[in-house]
Amino acid sequence: MRAEVISVGTELLLGQIVDTNAAYLSRLLAELGIDLHNRSTVGDNFGRIVDAVRLALSRADLVITTGGLGPTEDDLTKEAAAEALGVEVVTDEDSARRIREFFAARGVQMPERSLKQALRPKDGRVLPNEVGTAPGAIFEKDGKTVITLPGPPAECIAMVDHAVAPYLREKTGGRGIIKSKVLRIAGLGESAVEERVRDLFGGRNPTVAPLAKAGEVHLRITAKAADPAEADRLTADVEAKLRERLGDLIYGVDDETLEHVVVHRLIELGLKLALAESCTGGLLSDRVTNVPGSSNTFLGGIVAYSNEAKTKFLGVPAGLIESRGAVSHEVAKAMASGARAATGADIGIGITGIAGPGGGTPAKPVGLVYIGLSTDGGESSHEYRFAGSRRDIKERGAQAALVLLRRQVEGVTGRGTGVGRG
Repeated sequence: MRAEVISVGTELLLGQIVDTNAAYLSRLLAELGIDLHNRSTVGDNFGRIVDAVRLALSRADLVITTGGLGPTEDDLTKEAAAEALGVEVVTDEDSARRIREFFAARGVQMPERSLKQALRPKDGRVLPNEVGTAPGAIFEKDGKTVITLPGPPAECIAMVDHAVAPYLREKTGGRGIIKSKVLRIAGLGESAVEERVRDLFGGRNPTVAPLAKAGEVHLRITAKAADPAEADRLTADVEAKLRERLGDLIYGVDDETLEHVVVHRLIELGLKLALAESCTGGLLSDRVTNVPGSSNTFLGGIVAYSNEAKTKFLGVPAGLIESRGAVSHEVAKAMASGARAATGADIGIGITGIAGPGGGTPAKPVGLVYIGLSTDGGESSHEYRFAGSRRDIKERGAQAALVLLRRQVEGVTGRGTGVGRG
């Protein structure tokens, strides 16, 4: 079965919101073994939506749309799908009742135009909306299927999980799946990773593809198989080869983040962490505290942006800042030690640098960052030269600090030992 996804909404074309629905649908179709060859985006215009659906139907068996099911004049997706297929739409009385009850339960007067959402194909089926007011619909004609879904992600995903996925599983009869696994790598650049594993790229089944991310590299292994067990077997063979080459540079799989790995390792070891940030402005603390349970290891973070704050809150000697500069190995180490002293932590991290776009010199250019590490075993500092925007440099600084932390708590070597965490 071939499929296409059409995202409807002028706000998507203008880049005002990110289209997460299409990504979610893409993953679902892959899991079901349905080939997705095209995805498109179209604005809230009846004629253009009709054209987009007709084009998709000319080359696919299944078309899924998201957006344009609401009560306003520019919500036209159901009507456009009906026009493209040449079918009639009618009011679904059960949906109309649900919409009335939705407003009544909230004590709000229902605008009559809200009943526009209750339209359904005369010979199709309704997809109930358990989160909002706009139900979806399934249109079927001459072996072609169009599924219309609401735009708000919470509504769309709930409808997909509860109604669309079961429908498609039944329709495909379990004829194969496409399954992916992502290995996450930190501490080695994209070109260096590719050099180690280039010969494993380009396979037919499974395939291996690199995905460059900020401060790390992801390798996606994708297998097409008759069932999940076969897909896992195919994936495992290639994963073993990648781990043999990359070893403990692989820190996690799929959605596992670097901060998740680091925080949970700190908890396992019973270690307490404190942070002192200057150029990253609290970004590292934000990433750490985004991990559930981080309060079991993270004692606190100090954003000491000015030289005076570094001295007052972290105990960095003013003379040291004057002689070595705020952006230096010595100050980074003093910040890390100051964070430990202020909180009683086992590990302290200090970050100082020049995020730009101004403030750089030939000796200390924009993008220069020092990250200090303080433990009972002593102090150290590491120099980095990052490129990009102010935000890029801040994010890369926080990422480098997490890589440094992981090396400290897991003894990561970066060699291809075949014993990487994942």
